[in-house]
This record gives sequence, C-alpha cells and structure tokens, in this order.
Amino acid sequence: MRIAVGCIGHETNTFSPVTTTIDNFKKGSYHRGDEIIDAFRGTRTITGGFLDVAEQLSLQPVPLLWAFATPSGTVEHAAYEVLKAEFLTLLQNAGKLDGVLLDLHGAMVTDELEDAEGDLIKAVREMVGETWIVTTLDLHANITAKMARYSDVIIGFDTYPHVDCYERGFEAGQLLFGMNNGKIQPTMVYRQLPLLTAPPAQCTMKPPMTDVLKALHALETERGVVTATLSMGFPFADITDAGVSILVTANGDMALAEDYADQFASHIWEMREQFTFNLHTVESAIEIASQTDGRPIILADGADNPGGGGPCDGTTILQKFMEADVQDAVIAVIADPESVAQAVEAGVGNRVQLNVGGKTDTQHGAPIALTGHVKTLCDGRFILKGPMGRGTLGQMGTTAVIQVGGIEIILTERRIQPYDAEVLRSVGIEPQARKLIALKSAVHFRADDTPIAHRILDVDTPGVHSPNLFSYDYQKLRSPIYPLDSTVTYKVG
Repeated sequence: MRIAVGCIGHETNTFSPVTTTIDNFKKGSYHRGDEIIDAFRGTRTITGGFLDVAEQLSLQPVPLLWAFATPSGTVEHAAYEVLKAEFLTLLQNAGKLDGVLLDLHGAMVTDELEDAEGDLIKAVREMVGETWIVTTLDLHANITAKMARYSDVIIGFDTYPHVDCYERGFEAGQLLFGMNNGKIQPTMVYRQLPLLTAPPAQCTMKPPMTDVLKALHALETERGVVTATLSMGFPFADITDAGVSILVTANGDMALAEDYADQFASHIWEMREQFTFNLHTVESAIEIASQTDGRPIILADGADNPGGGGPCDGTTILQKFMEADVQDAVIAVIADPESVAQAVEAGVGNRVQLNVGGKTDTQHGAPIALTGHVKTLCDGRFILKGPMGRGTLGQMGTTAVIQVGGIEIILTERRIQPYDAEVLRSVGIEPQARKLIALKSAVHFRADDTPIAHRILDVDTPGVHSPNLFSYDYQKLRSPIYPLDSTVTYKVG
C-alpha cells in the first residue's frame, strides 16, 4: 500500500501583528521528499509514528512536502498558495496511491482564508477522489465542518502537553491499513460546541482534563467506535469556528457515531464551568518563592508563548525580577538577535550594555536597558530529551546567557518555546539548582518540568497569548459563546 504523507502547518494567532511569510515556513521546518523520512524517522512525532507503523505493516510512505512555521500572526495568502501548489504538484506526481496522511495543525489562518486546512483538505480530495484521507490535527485545532467533510477520518492529539503525537501517527497508519483491507468503513460525526477555553484549563495533566481524557479513552473502547477526538481549540484565532469540537468515528454505523458524539458533547458542555483557573501576579509569585525552600518555582509566562504566536521578547517578568533583586533566577527565553550579536562581540566573561527585548511590539513590555556579564555563548543546537518531540533537533540560533545580578537571561536569535529542560541544560543551567525560572510557555513545559518543579505558577502578564479571554476584542468569532456570554445554551446534535 502506498500512502502519501505531508504537511502544511501553522498555528495562527490573529492578534499578533507579525505577518507569517513564505520565508518563515522555509526557515522553520521545511522538507521535501525523502528529506521528510530522514528528518522524522526515530522521533516521537506524528510522522515518526507513521513511519514506524508503515514499516511494521509494509506500507510504503510516499513523502511529499512537510512545511511548518513557528506560530505567529496571519499567514500571507500568497505564501499559502505557493506551498499549496507545491504540495499538490508533488501529490499529482506521486502516482497511484492507497491513502493520504495529512499531518496538519488545524489553526492556520491566511489573510483570505479563515480555514486554510479545510481548503487544503478539499483540494487534496478533489485530486485523489475516493482514495482514503486521514488527517491528524493538534489538540488546538479549530476544527471546521469543511475539514470533517473532506477527510475520511480526523485524529486529534489527546494530550496537552502533546506527548501522544507518536501514538496518533501510529494510529493513523493502522487505520489506513484497516481501511484499505476492508476491515474499517469509517463513518465520522462532527459536533461543535459554543465553548472557548484557554490553555491552562486545557492541560491534561490535571483536573478537569484528566477526567475528560479518561472519558474520551473509555468512549474509544466502546464496541463499534474506531476513534474519537476532543479538540479544545485555539482561542487566539479570531475566526468563526474557534473553540471546542468533537469527532466520533464508528465502523460503518453513522447512528452509533451520532449517539456517542452527542453524549460526549453534552458531557463536555455540562462541565463548562470547570474550565476556569487562577492567575498570579508576578509580584505574588516572587513572594511565594521567597516563603519556601523548595526549588525550582516555575512561572508560566503564557502570554508571550512563542508556541502560540507570542513574540518571545516580552520583558514584564524580567522587569519585575530586577526590581525585586531576585536571586538564583532564570528568564527563558528572550528572542533578541540584536542583543545576542552584541554579546558575541563583547565575548564570554566581559561586561556588556544591552537594550533587551520589547522590540516586536508594545504589548509585551518595553525594552530594558541593562549591564551584565556574558556568561555563555553557544550555537543554540540541542537534541530534545523530554516527552515532547524526543529525538528532534532544537535550534535557538546563536544563544547568549547574560548574568545581571542574580538573574540569568537566555537570549536567542530565534523564537523558541522552552518546553524541554534541555533549553536550559544546553547552556549550562541546571533547572533544579535555580530558585525561580520564568518560561515563555503556557503548558507544554509541564511534560518535562513537572517532575523537577517544586511548584508551577501561571502568571498574569500582558500579551497576545494571554489566558484571559476577556482581554481580546473578538470581531469574527461566532456569538454567543461561553464564557464570553455566560447565558449561552447548547442544543445537542
């Protein structure tokens, strides 16, 4: 069986002023043909999982294009069209296929399309006809009716942090095998809820999502159910379809799929009030840290999370740390190529005057003038060792560690979400030896850092990825929607 595999992926934060261009894709993760196999074989990724199951089941992968840009603002439509044309040309030239695996994200927005993935899936369907299409999506996909219509099966990540990517890719390969040998006749049902949730509430390592995940897995064990997906959505895309959705796929039984989809949707809706959380001020987080001997205390700076479109150069926490003269503290990371270049010019062990951060916009804090010592310089390359993406290459670009009083600031050339502890260890910082660590990440870091953290605090900072959903001026989002409208009702089906 010949299975085409490829990706055009982006998590688009429409509140970010930073436009996403073709260069962002080509400087991100960009692979063609057999480069895809070389890049993902042996990794804990969707494509890595598919490659492993393909080998076990004697499926022949037909790699097309795999292009993914770091989350940022709206994608230039011309850039999407270039990638789409390239993808479809490779697909057209792939010869006879028995299936297509689309390794997508599900939250890409261009300046002309709210639903870029739906557009891509439709174009693939028009080219391959009745050939099976299985689409994998992120837990933060804003799944649309179009995506569901043109895919035979959609499989979303179960977990956040996304530690089950490999398993979902493996599952996708198994389903394609079963669909081709006639054992599976997928009938998929889509339900969309009038519900918006923020990242801290979506974490599947703690309630209520631990209970939700158990219920989802129980549903998948029911007789006749092939797979089920709960997508919590990406609330930082101001589009009609942002928010929570559910998919249930049964084996040749549409009524069964509809019944289970309605039951699960009702269950999620009934617990909507549980998707709330508390945020700490930076000052209160510093105070909490000062009153305990445990270490490290990790501050989740979700509002400037580059994994969700933040510029990664916000300075709010750094400013508060400096004002409080905190000790044994780390800021990870601030993306500031200009400051990195100045640190390189100064050299390790020397003093340097910098104007750090705040260079992208005015939403995440102003630049901070400081004098520090260049503690470390490196190329910023490391291999991820945590549960997310284990085995893949992390690239921060040229990286500098600047010591300012009791604070170590990790400055990078590239925007990178520090969700793997190797971000710190690769520059000589052992997380367990530090008191306060501020990470520009909302949830992903918990997969690797929870076992070593004394305490994790979600802090209230300004930015385009703030978990405070009431801080956004939504213009296109469907209405009414909870919690922005607490009186909204949901009718099953």
